[in-house]
Amino acid sequence: MTQPGNLPLPQMLLIYGFVAVTLIVRFARPRRMRVSRMWIGPLILLALTVFAIWGEEQIIPTPPLLIALALGIGALLGIPFGILRGIHTSVSATDRRDVMLLGPSWIVAAVWIGAFAIRAGLRYAFMGTAYAYPLGDGLLAFAMAMVVVSYYVIYRKYRSLEHEAGQI
Repeated sequence: MTQPGNLPLPQMLLIYGFVAVTLIVRFARPRRMRVSRMWIGPLILLALTVFAIWGEEQIIPTPPLLIALALGIGALLGIPFGILRGIHTSVSATDRRDVMLLGPSWIVAAVWIGAFAIRAGLRYAFMGTAYAYPLGDGLLAFAMAMVVVSYYVIYRKYRSLEHEAGQI
């Protein structure tokens, strides 16, 4: 089952499945992370998100104002969830300067994967109506805002730990 310009469903599911497994494995275990490299993961997710939105726009053009509105609302709704995720993620300093230990947090993978899954579901449920694509874009903006804000909160928590330890 394909739509013009889209990958066949099995190939699309294979790609989404690979990304999902990679994210779950990465976020489901504690990991050491250099502060200078902590933004690499969110930048990769952002690139995938922008590419998905751009690709869909090439297939079914949507008014830019509607996309901007959906992205803005989605991002605003994602901020409080990012704050909560950042607050509840365990962060500890290590013996090396600018290296932190992050506790496992599968919720990032679940929200981001869920946003893509719901977005795909909306695409099929609304079958090309004008509402499906901006709603899906808003969901992706929600997920990205949650990830970026949570990493910012985690960064602030780590800097606070360093300050308390006298490393700054």
